[in-house]
Amino acid sequence: MADKVSKILDGIIWVCFLALAVITPLIFFSGNIEIFEVPKMHFVYLTSAIVLISTLIKSALQGKFLVPKSLPLFIFLIFLIVQILSTFFSIDKFTSIFGYPSRLNGGLLSQLAYLAILYTGLVNLNFEKAKKLLIAIVLSALFASLWGIPAHFGRDPSCLVLADKLTSDCWTEEFNPKLRIFSTLGQPNWLASYLVLTLPFAISLSLIFEKRVLRNFFAATSVILFVALVMTTSRAGILGLFFGLAVLAILAGRQLIKEKFKIIRIIMIGFLAAILLFGSFLFARISEILPRVQRPGSQDQNQTQQPNGPIAQSPNVGATESSEIRLIVWQGAIATFKARPILGFGPETFAYSYYLFRPASHNQTTEWNFFYNKAHNEFLNYLATVGALGTFFYCAFLLSVIYVLFILKGKEDSEKKLLTAAAAGSILGYQTTIFFGFSTVAAQTTVFLAIAAILSFKNQNYFEIQIKDRLRLRFAQGLFFLGLIVLSFPIRLYFADLSWAKAKELESANTAKSLAAYQTAKSLSPFYNPFIESDFAYRQAVYANVLEDKSAVDLYTKEADKKAQKAEKSAKNNLIVKRRIANTYLLLAKVDKNFEEKAQDAGQDLIRLAPNDPQSYLTFAKILIGAGEKEKGLESLNYALFLKPDYLEAQGLLLQLTIDN
Repeated sequence: MADKVSKILDGIIWVCFLALAVITPLIFFSGNIEIFEVPKMHFVYLTSAIVLISTLIKSALQGKFLVPKSLPLFIFLIFLIVQILSTFFSIDKFTSIFGYPSRLNGGLLSQLAYLAILYTGLVNLNFEKAKKLLIAIVLSALFASLWGIPAHFGRDPSCLVLADKLTSDCWTEEFNPKLRIFSTLGQPNWLASYLVLTLPFAISLSLIFEKRVLRNFFAATSVILFVALVMTTSRAGILGLFFGLAVLAILAGRQLIKEKFKIIRIIMIGFLAAILLFGSFLFARISEILPRVQRPGSQDQNQTQQPNGPIAQSPNVGATESSEIRLIVWQGAIATFKARPILGFGPETFAYSYYLFRPASHNQTTEWNFFYNKAHNEFLNYLATVGALGTFFYCAFLLSVIYVLFILKGKEDSEKKLLTAAAAGSILGYQTTIFFGFSTVAAQTTVFLAIAAILSFKNQNYFEIQIKDRLRLRFAQGLFFLGLIVLSFPIRLYFADLSWAKAKELESANTAKSLAAYQTAKSLSPFYNPFIESDFAYRQAVYANVLEDKSAVDLYTKEADKKAQKAEKSAKNNLIVKRRIANTYLLLAKVDKNFEEKAQDAGQDLIRLAPNDPQSYLTFAKILIGAGEKEKGLESLNYALFLKPDYLEAQGLLLQLTIDN
């Protein structure tokens, strides 16, 4: 009986690994609070939990729990412990545990999921399964590429799914896939980092297979993936790929390259053709960083117009060059790190800590009002959020993986050697890419799957925790029921997110239904969520301002105040929540003057949390003017304009006040 159940569990585990490899990069759903990252992360939560629970139950039935003697696993566990320690001192514990609401990746919960993937992979995979898993990773990347490439020609399948039209016009101009494709990943650089991860494996598979059909298939796959990468016009992606392929070539060795030169030449010709046919926008973007670096926001010949003819020009029309913005954000990240150098401000809190040190020069860029929840440099992001200690163990984890791969490469046959070299190139190329960006759900899941797969090439040694025969069934039953409880959490989190998104969607159409959806989201969430609470409070304040019945106004006013206080108490340093609370009290003060003091306190909090953000001073000015303190309001308004002289909304309010006076 135990053997039969173990076989069933083995099947479940294997299907889950394939699902993580194939389905995760392809998921997107407009019903979530964010279309791409959020549904992917929830899928990883659920699937990794199933894999872990199934592995533990199988171990209990077999009478022993296995702990791999793996250096990378051990160091990643230490890294996770440091993150937990950093969370204790975090400026916003909710974000540190669950991640930023529209990203999730990087929060403590996501790191636990990746640990589960790594651990269960080392326990359950052998060489044959590991090889199949790598093939599945490449096939998923192929599908993502084939899904994204038509968007370059104005036929985005995602628009067919989301808007029932096979066009590329369902996206805003800032995310025009005819200029930079992003497929099912969400943004061009996210797709690029994912392709940088998978391309070395695609190339290595084309060199491994002896059958001509398979060899040609993976060679063609390599070219298609490269075409998609070129169409992202990601400079970091191209740099990362070239570095990764260089590592692959060096580790593969001259002899193997000579033996496989024919197929390598075909792939290289395909790459060259892709660059010649589709690389014009990429070259235009590369040329943007070649002239001298100018002050952020400046515009000259470096800022080109959209292409309207055969000559390709920059797709970033009128926008501040992204490299200039990155430098500003990096300055803020370094200042953030210096303020808390050991453990940082807490995992995934960059969205709030950055604004404490945000350079005023950021206000002069075209992305001045974008909310930066990442440092756009994975390593600086870790320095700012988990400090030098966390960053050290993150780098130690990467180095330990590369170290083990180098040892493996020297001991294995040519097939394993080539796949191991591909893994080294994949990981190092990916880290090069996210040096200029940040990790995402699909890429991180793929990284941990690939690491687990490659490390499974050698026979694992384990620490064994024995279970007495008479206790095996009880352990398995206990784990089963515990697993059901654990699985309820990601399921409830997902449906709470759906209700939250529904509430936002209904805000302008049906306030009553929107409020009901907010209540449902609160009830479904297994943990208190200050983001939902503050949104709920704001929507009740809006409703109170349009009602005529005094008793109803009083009811919604009290409820909004109650929720705002609760959210404020649990998220004192959360700028997003604080903005919602400030705007809530700004509205409540219009209904009841007794809320003016709370509104002013909330406005001052915004300035404390974002002292160089003109939006903070504009909001505070509105609060002061609404309370009749026009002189102080003008002072705050003028400071907003000092920080950003071309701030149109602030200019409009100043003009209105001038006319009124």
